[in-house]
Amino acid sequence: MIIELLMIGNEILIGKTQDTNSNWMAKRITKYGHQIKRITTIGDDIETISSTLQQILQRKPDLLITSGGIVGIYIVIF
Repeated sequence: MIIELLMIGNEILIGKTQDTNSNWMAKRITKYGHQIKRITTIGDDIETISSTLQQILQRKPDLLITSGGIVGIYIVIF
């Protein structure tokens, strides 16, 4: 299974918060034989989130996992 991770948060980009989520997820995902194709980190801007999601979906990963984001906005992808 090909998987992409999308980490969302201005606090990651400015160095205020370390992205430990993608590390934690990657260890567990690869442990079970799946492949992380790409990990992308972006800020809390709705236009950036939207365009990045579109780009990722064009690559057609088997699974997309998101972490973080703008409070009050929920992104669900099936």
